Amino acid sequence: MKLPLLLMLLMPALAPSAQAASCRLCLYGPDNMAFDTAENVYLVDTDHKARSRVLKLSPQGRVLAEWHVFGATPGRDNGPDGIALDREGNIFVVDRGSDHILKLSPAGKVVARFGGFPPHAFDGGGHVAVDRHGNIYGVAATSNLILKFSPRGKPIADWQHGPGAGPDQWNWPESISIDANGDLVIDDFRNVRILTLSPEGRPVRAFKSVPDEPLQRASVSGAAVGPDGNIHVADYQLYRIQEFDPHGRLLATLGNTPGNTLFKQAPNSIAVDGQGNLYAADGLSVVKFSNEGKLLARWQ
Repeated sequence: MKLPLLLMLLMPALAPSAQAASCRLCLYGPDNMAFDTAENVYLVDTDHKARSRVLKLSPQGRVLAEWHVFGATPGRDNGPDGIALDREGNIFVVDRGSDHILKLSPAGKVVARFGGFPPHAFDGGGHVAVDRHGNIYGVAATSNLILKFSPRGKPIADWQHGPGAGPDQWNWPESISIDANGDLVIDDFRNVRILTLSPEGRPVRAFKSVPDEPLQRASVSGAAVGPDGNIHVADYQLYRIQEFDPHGRLLATLGNTPGNTLFKQAPNSIAVDGQGNLYAADGLSVVKFSNEGKLLARWQ
C-alpha cells in the first residue's frame, strides 16, 4: 500500500542525519512483508523516489541480508511494493518502476522477471502472492487487473472485472493473500470490502472490511490471512487492526490503548507470520505484536 499523503508529508521532518542518530535499521519507508519457514521477515523498504531495497530480518529484527535490485529513476512510483515467497524460499517482489514482478533466489539474485501479457500490461502493479503449487498472482489496482502465472512465469489467466461492485467485480484491488483452501483473499479497496476468489477467479464470498464505521472515516491499508484462516485488516485512518473469520464475522479489534501504544503514526500494511504474530508498517518503523494486541517489538 502506498503511504497516505499525510504520512508522506510528515516524513521529511525526519532528515536522514537526525533519523540515523535514533534508528538501527534506518528505514526509508517500510511497507509490505512476507515470511519464510524460519519466520524470517522479508520487508519492502522504499521512499518511492530513489532509495529502495528488500531487507531480510530475523524474527528479532536483526538484519540478515539487504538487496538493492531496483532502478533509481526519480518518481514516487519507483521501487518495490508487494512481496511473497514460494516454498523453496524464492522471493517475488513487484517493481513499480518497471511494471514487472521480479523473482529473486533465496540469496537475493534476480533470476527472472515477468509482467503483463497481451492484451494486458501490468501498469500500476502492486501486490503479489504465491500459492502452494507455486503459481504467482499479481494485482494491478489502477487497471483492476489480476494476473496468474505458472511457477516459471508463464501466463495462465487474466481477470479484469470492473470497476464495479457486483459479486464478480472489483474496484481497485490492493493486497492479495492465499488462504488454506488456495482461495485468493483480496482487499477490494474502493468497494471497502474483502473479496475471496477461487484459484480460477470465480467469486466465493465478500464482506465489508469496515463494518462498524461510516465509510468516509475508514481507509483500509492492507489485509492478510493468518495461519488459522482468519483475515486481519489494517485501517490507517482509525489506527487499528480488525480480525474477521473467513465469512466476515468481526472477532477482534486491536489498536492503541492507555497502557499499550501499538501505532505512533498509523498501520500502513499488515502481515501475519506462521505463529500468528502480526506485523505492521508504522511510519518509519515496523511494529510486531501478538494476536491479542500486545506489543512485542518496534524496529526502526
